[in-house]
Amino acid sequence: MPRNMKVLLIIALNLCLCAIVSCFMITEEPPVKYEGPQPQTPEAILEAFADISITGTKNPPSEWVKQLNEIYPPTEWLQILLDKSVVIEDSDDFSGYMSIRNSLRNSLNFWKSKPERWRLYGVQYNDREAYEDAFIDRRIWEYQQLKTAKRKNRNVVRVDFLGADGKTVIPITNSSKYETVKITKHKGIGVGMSGGGKLSEKQRFDLLYKGKHPWGWKIIYLDEANNVLPEKPDPIRREDLRLPADVPWPPKNREHLDQIIEEVTRRENLENDR
Repeated sequence: MPRNMKVLLIIALNLCLCAIVSCFMITEEPPVKYEGPQPQTPEAILEAFADISITGTKNPPSEWVKQLNEIYPPTEWLQILLDKSVVIEDSDDFSGYMSIRNSLRNSLNFWKSKPERWRLYGVQYNDREAYEDAFIDRRIWEYQQLKTAKRKNRNVVRVDFLGADGKTVIPITNSSKYETVKITKHKGIGVGMSGGGKLSEKQRFDLLYKGKHPWGWKIIYLDEANNVLPEKPDPIRREDLRLPADVPWPPKNREHLDQIIEEVTRRENLENDR
């Protein structure tokens, strides 16, 4: 086969493959829309999504779902949501809002032992009824943030909530790479790392000591109270680590920094011995 024909054949095959992939992407089954009477009622919603469980499938309810229905009957639960101005637009909404029941049930297993939850929800300690109500409000808000993020980007798979009040919304896709960096100041600067990404030791060091942003990553900086910092902080300085002005800076790597600190410590010990 002539070379030109081979090239054309390869191009044609690639175009066919792209068309097949696009077809699968376009024909992804959409959620079932609510087309029942308005204003919505628990009974009308349950009838519209009678064949969909809280997991979003059409399988028969499991024992777990049956137990959950006994604790929070679907009709009563939906009325709570409607009273909070929730609108069930489709089967995704139905599954998402109904699944809050299980989160609430699990949360109540340790509701007294998690004081940070009380602060997040802004309710008085030891008031279970207020806790339940605040928990439901918070989870409704969280689901709505996820829904909004997915509308903007269909590749979003979840959202993370950062900040002292948990109100900073970070949409996450399967390809997202992000890291949270907490800046604390105690005997210099100590840095706590957490989050969805896994920066290498070199990336982490270059970021903190040289201000070099790792390519392709989203870095979110937090202060000691977990507030999201509006701007990227300056790299760590000599002064932050209480090092003298004559030491080389910035250090090349972690090993170099350890050598600097070791040398400064040795000098200070010699001066103290005199």
